[in-house]
Amino acid sequence: MSVKTRMMKWMFRMMGLPTCEEVDQFAYDFLEGQLDPKTTHQVKRHLKTCKNCHRFMESYRKTRSLGQSPPSIALDPEFKEKILEFLSRKGGA
Repeated sequence: MSVKTRMMKWMFRMMGLPTCEEVDQFAYDFLEGQLDPKTTHQVKRHLKTCKNCHRFMESYRKTRSLGQSPPSIALDPEFKEKILEFLSRKGGA
């Protein structure tokens, strides 16, 4: 562990905030709103202080949101009809 990492860990402890490792462990529960109010507040304070954890949480949030909703692709009705015709001729529909 680097000196900078140890100092940051010590600083967060002195401020009563979770360490970066703890924020990482809390990520899922934090985004799901499953942490108690005190821990949620402490994680938010940590994220305001630590750019790396803030970037990690934003990346994690975006990744989760991408996986939760399928992309909606609207096909042109004429194109869809041509595909269905093709498949019916090939015995696939």
